[in-house]
Amino acid sequence: MMFCCELIARYDDVMIMIQRYIDLCLFKASPADMPASASLLKLTLLVYFAVGVAISLVDMSWTMSLFSSFSDMIFMIIAVGLLLKVYGLQTRFQQTLMALSGAGICLGLLSLPVVMWFNSLAEMEQASSYAMLFMVIIMFWSLMITSHIFRYALDISVGFATVITVIYTVLSLLVLGLTMSGVA
Repeated sequence: MMFCCELIARYDDVMIMIQRYIDLCLFKASPADMPASASLLKLTLLVYFAVGVAISLVDMSWTMSLFSSFSDMIFMIIAVGLLLKVYGLQTRFQQTLMALSGAGICLGLLSLPVVMWFNSLAEMEQASSYAMLFMVIIMFWSLMITSHIFRYALDISVGFATVITVIYTVLSLLVLGLTMSGVA
């Protein structure tokens, strides 16, 4: 009986976190709504990594998927740490990282079927397909969520959060490109 109660409590905790991540993606929550929990952060990062690998496997080799997802995750950890250090807000590290990776999980799971659909189309059909439209929508939504997270984590204006998000995204894509080319 005790085991069942413990399982139900853990299930409830997981469902609460999933709802917080969804609320974050719907702009109803902020990084401050994430618990400052090292074990939960590790689990979230592990799932974020796994979702990244699953998406990458659609058009990359297993090894390349592992490297690209790992470099993406390491870049996110370093960038969040540096940004928070610059603003003197290091105490928000776990919550901010959990918010970014949790939102990344939600959007990654949402985009996986779209990426698979897009990849299944012939090259000539890709540019004019609904799959491309959905990919662009998810991409902009992701940028808006990242900006939302940075805005609240760093206590900055929407405009400045947008600038930081664009710089963060460009640097992230650069790191990904270097990783895929074998330079990094």
